[in-house]
Amino acid sequence: MKPKRCPYPLIRIGGDEDGAYLIPDDLQGIRACFSPGVNNTKSFEDELAITHGIVCHLCDYTSDLEALETPLVEFMQTFKKKWLDIDHGKDSINLDEWVEEECPDPEGDLLLQMDIEGAEYRNLLACKQSTLNRFRIIAIELHRLDSANDPEEFENELGPLLRRLDNSHICVHAHPNNCCGEVTIEGSGLVIPRVIELTFLRRDRLNQGQPGASYQPLLPQPLDLDRNVKALPPLLLEGDWVDEKSFEAETPAGISTWKKVALLSQKLDHALRQLNEANKLFEYKQESAKRRIEYLEKRLGELERPIKIYLGIKRILKPGKSRE
Repeated sequence: MKPKRCPYPLIRIGGDEDGAYLIPDDLQGIRACFSPGVNNTKSFEDELAITHGIVCHLCDYTSDLEALETPLVEFMQTFKKKWLDIDHGKDSINLDEWVEEECPDPEGDLLLQMDIEGAEYRNLLACKQSTLNRFRIIAIELHRLDSANDPEEFENELGPLLRRLDNSHICVHAHPNNCCGEVTIEGSGLVIPRVIELTFLRRDRLNQGQPGASYQPLLPQPLDLDRNVKALPPLLLEGDWVDEKSFEAETPAGISTWKKVALLSQKLDHALRQLNEANKLFEYKQESAKRRIEYLEKRLGELERPIKIYLGIKRILKPGKSRE
């Protein structure tokens, strides 16, 4: 998952909000994009279709044509109300079937943009290698990365998928999604997000760019979105994620350094806001408790005389004493 040098500069596709991705500027010749997990938003696919002339195929059982934020681009986009899955159900389609149905001609590369909430593992592990090889670029969101702390669970999904992708593709960009926090890998000190967005480029494209072109990965990347969830603090990929020596040697690294400072400032601001809110809550509870004590003291004062009368009567009416 650690980003490597790329022979193409990264470009941002999909606007300035969550749902956009950074991909290599190597789109010429890509015939189609396959995009499962639309969730009614398709700014990424709209820009590919309108600006770059790439046909986009979308699927999501939880969505409907009428629910999409923008209508399908005529002749450039298709939509299936289906799950991307391997269960062979009537409401599902697997990646092999989908690619074969829409792009049966093996000539021409494809692009895959996948965000399907954990179902990425079984789908990509089950598809044919020939299908996977057709994707020049893969932009994917991986979930449940904290499974790396459980060797058995890691070998069920995350490990096999990363090894499979690494055989045919190379990671050129990583962005931590701040939706679910981060976790430290036991015994290593490596901090990883629970959810991460990764961009892969097929290995045969490494020698296809401009001669001598090589772009060092920047963490954080200046073009990338600061936070997927605005209400939560940003996350940073640090430590072993960054090759410090080569990073410092790059002129653009200063840009990324200033962005890192900005993100740390945002993180501090968020922490201060949380502390301020906690102080306000404490003060509110303290004031509430004070009002309650004052109320109880007042009630106790009102009851003092009736209690004395009651105790006096109780002494007079001791058991065995005549009540006449």
